[in-house]
Parts: sequence; C-alpha cells; structure tokens
Amino acid sequence: MADVQAVILAGGKGTRLRPVTVDLPKPLVPIANRPLVVHQLIHLAASGVTDVTLALGYNAERFRGVEAEAERRGINLRIVTEPVPLGTGGALRYAFDQGAFDDRPLLWINGDVVATPSVRSLTSFHADRDALVTFWLSSVRDVSEFGVLEVAEDGRVERFLEKPAPEETDSRLINAGILVLDPHLVKRIPADRFFSFEKNLLPTLVEGRERVYGRFDGGYWLDTGRPKHFLMANRHVLEGRVQWWPAGNHTGGDLWQGEDCKCEGARVIQPAVLGDECVVEQGAQLFGRTVMGSRVTVRDGAQLEDCVVFDDVEICEDAVIVDAIVCAGARIGPGAVVAGSIVGARAVVGEGNQLRGVRLWCDVHLPKGALIVG
Repeated sequence: MADVQAVILAGGKGTRLRPVTVDLPKPLVPIANRPLVVHQLIHLAASGVTDVTLALGYNAERFRGVEAEAERRGINLRIVTEPVPLGTGGALRYAFDQGAFDDRPLLWINGDVVATPSVRSLTSFHADRDALVTFWLSSVRDVSEFGVLEVAEDGRVERFLEKPAPEETDSRLINAGILVLDPHLVKRIPADRFFSFEKNLLPTLVEGRERVYGRFDGGYWLDTGRPKHFLMANRHVLEGRVQWWPAGNHTGGDLWQGEDCKCEGARVIQPAVLGDECVVEQGAQLFGRTVMGSRVTVRDGAQLEDCVVFDDVEICEDAVIVDAIVCAGARIGPGAVVAGSIVGARAVVGEGNQLRGVRLWCDVHLPKGALIVG
C-alpha cells in the first residue's frame, strides 16, 4: 500500500469543451463509458492509494454517484466543495482547512487528465530528495498552452515559465497536472481567497531555490480539455494505448457491451464500446472507434465512426456521425450528417441537415434542412 494520500482537483468549468460541459463537469465526461474521475480512482486504488479527497466546485451535486464507485474499490473518499471559485491553490487550502489532509505526502491530480503514473516511483523519487514539490512531467511539441519546467540532470527545477512563447525556452517538459507535495506547504497559501498555485506560489519556490523537482518517465498523458483530445482519449482507451478499461462486458477482441445490448445483423467493426440497452438495427454500421452510452438507438442505414455518443440518443435512418460528440438525449434526424462537430444535450438535428465543424448548443432544435455548414 502506498504511504500517500491523494487529492483530485475537480472544480473547473471545462469551458473549452462546451457544450459537453454545460450540464456535466469535465471530470465526469465519459471515457469509454466510465466517468474520467472514476478511471482516476481505479488507478489510485490499483496503486494502493486508499485515502482520496475530491475537491469540487462547479456542479458539485453531479458527483454523488462517485462515492459508491470509490467505496466499491476500497477508497475512503472525502468530498470537499469550495463555496466560491478559489483557483488551484485556494482549493487546496480550503480542503486543508476542512481537515482533509494529514502529514503524509499529498498526491495532487487534476480531474481532467488521462494518465497512469507510477505512484510508487513518483513518491519514492520525492522522498529520496526530501522535496517540497515533485512534478510528474510530460513532454509536448507545442508548449505555448502549458506551464513549462526547465530541469537539471538531478531533476531539480531551475526555471518555470507559464505558457511561454517558443523562443523563450528550449524545454518541452510541462506540468502535467500531477504532482506530489509536502502537505505543510499548503499552509503558505492564503486562506479564503482565489489563489493560483502555478502563478502565485510555484515561481516563488523555484526562484528561491527551494526543493522543487520534476520527474519525466515517458508515461502516457493527455489533457482532455479540447474536443479533439476528448475524442482522442476515448480512442486511445479503446486501442489499449493507456491502461484504462472500458465499461461493460469484454465480449472478445476489442468489443465491450453492456447489459441487454442488441446489435444482431448490424456491422460492428472493433474497437467499440456499447452501453446498456443499446439497440443497433440491422443495416446500421459502426466503423470502429465508436463509444455509445446507455439506451442509444442506431437506426437502419446509419453510419458511425470515431465518435462518442452519450446516453439516451437516437440516431435515425441513414444518418452519418463521424469524428463527433453527441451529448445525452439528442436526436439526429434521418439522413443528417454530423462531422467534426458537437451536438449538445437534448438538441435535435432535423432531417437532412449537415453539421461540419460546428458546436450545436444544448436544447437547440434544427428543423428539416435548416442548416448546412460545409
């Protein structure tokens, strides 16, 4: 068992992923039919971490089902809800003041990242260096949207830059939203106000030559903040590129099916995940890398590929869904095309519409042939 406690920061609004996150907090978006945060809890449990704090804010009431998932996996889950948005540092301090943490090292995970770090090796690295902070680092080609760390050979962080221009650094190592802290460091965060750990405390620690380290081990990491990355995360789980497991019964090959799923006579190319009570009619075709939630109906002649379809969606005859996200309760009319797009919850796309590269908001109803975007 890992001698470490964990906190998952899950209070953000996920604005870059809207309209998916209008009703649904980003840590609850489905990755292969499991909420992202449940995948994180499964990984923590497998790593021997049994004490976890879930720091919430936006739409906190939607997380009620997570407690049962944690209990099922032997995790003692404490939920702390910030009264107002407090930033990353402020959320940590608020949880600390609520008695969430003890003296053990604190593993911090952002609630929107897909990753499977070795908790044991990261905490050992942290302990061996008597570090205040140890970052689990990832590497990206374009660092302009991330916090970048310049690291010495021994792992010590020599410089931190927030979203630098390309000419400002040669480093491609970034803050992946996973780090280990000395919990007493949280006392240096002011209470009861908005405070960014990355912007307001980390630069001070690095400039003061305090014990801040980074560890890069080449492990899988993906930020799900943008639609293309959300789709990519689902695809990578289906393809086995990351050790997260789809929900449902593994029925052979790369196919997972829920209870009472009916797809006899349909063409289903793997990998695919079909939720409970799905109906895929004869003549429908799933061309691979398709995730369907519960109670989804796919009518005769419809074609799906590289898409995530949430619960309670109807896809009518001869509709085409490619490289797209269709949120809960939506209806895609006969012959409609949804490509490179997002259809919000409960939206209706009328017959013959073509949506290409657009975001259709929740509850919008498009009548027959009303909109063609090419």
